[in-house]
Amino acid sequence: MPNQVAVDWKFQPRSRADAANAGVTESPVTKLAQFFPGVTPMRIPVRVTALNAQGIEPAEHVLTENTIIEFGTSQEVLFISSLPLEFDGKVRLENADGSLRIEASVVAVQYHSGKTVVGARFTREIGNWIIKA
Repeated sequence: MPNQVAVDWKFQPRSRADAANAGVTESPVTKLAQFFPGVTPMRIPVRVTALNAQGIEPAEHVLTENTIIEFGTSQEVLFISSLPLEFDGKVRLENADGSLRIEASVVAVQYHSGKTVVGARFTREIGNWIIKA
């Protein structure tokens, strides 16, 4: 099957040095990450759903996509999206096994080559979703 990639849904931490050593070009998310103190590099596949201002999925024209959380803190996540997300917009983030399902507010956006680099802050506390060793 050409142009298909299998995705491992497990937590895959990565450091900037690991990415550089592997010959991976730096993601545009790395630039936004500089503005989030205590950010941790990671690779967590999620489904992002755009919500309306009341935090509800629109009845028609549901906007959703799969993406990767590339950086995170205990309260924020950073990812690339092709959805029409704007500052102060609302999204739902959920992973495949359902252990992460939370709403977040968009707190930062940067535009890069037709995509949007998004920083989103959880709307409520979520315990132990990110643990540093």
